[in-house]
Amino acid sequence: MIHNLLPVVCSELNDYFKSRYGVRENRLILSNLINQDGSVALDGSNTVVCSLVNVEEETTLKATAGTTSSGGAFVKSSPDIYVNLTVIFSSYFLGKNYVEALKFLSGVIYFFQGKPVFTNDNTPGLSDNVEKAVFDLTSLSFHDLSAVFQMMGSKYLPSVVYRIRMLTFATDNIEDTIPSISGIGIVPEGDEDFSSGPRPAGGQSAAEEAFNSERQRVVEAEEKLVTDDADKIEDDPFDRSRSQANPSAPGKNNDDKDKG
Repeated sequence: MIHNLLPVVCSELNDYFKSRYGVRENRLILSNLINQDGSVALDGSNTVVCSLVNVEEETTLKATAGTTSSGGAFVKSSPDIYVNLTVIFSSYFLGKNYVEALKFLSGVIYFFQGKPVFTNDNTPGLSDNVEKAVFDLTSLSFHDLSAVFQMMGSKYLPSVVYRIRMLTFATDNIEDTIPSISGIGIVPEGDEDFSSGPRPAGGQSAAEEAFNSERQRVVEAEEKLVTDDADKIEDDPFDRSRSQANPSAPGKNNDDKDKG
């Protein structure tokens, strides 16, 4: 994303210099000022150098991982990252070309005054990942500006600093997929759902088999409970006590009366 935005903006700025000042060659490059070995990173002079000096996260919009619905399932993905960039435009003009350095530095300010916002609609060649980039002129204190050039390993040059906001880094990496719950074995006739794979040989899904098995277990438990209660009633200990206290059964008395 960054590698697309800055070259496209610098290319437009070069076209602006050619149109405004009537120059034929490019007067702006995207580069470091100094190499890691301390040598000058530029092949020539009399040019404006655009350098990236900082990348910072926009913490006010810091997002957390979330879930979205996709194809009947819940998809967990990484959160978006919002970043701001800081770039510096330094006029590297040698000798008596100091006035030219100031002229092209003014051209940078004019350019971003006229076009502070870059989108896919107004900037051909800009990546689709860049929804909008806003260039804001930033004022640095003498101490901060000195620290920037010291960090780059360069002496001070006429320069202007811009803060670019706000680039969104969105990932397509899916961390996890959670299938949705569509019911417990209840599928309308003629509306079978085979999205989770083929049916078992018995014609029932795993959910249906689990549900039916649990229902059968409950029915068997209820039947066993009724049977146990009936056994307890037939073998009532109070009936046995009454029988022992009155050994003459009603049927025997009736037989004696008939014999008399």
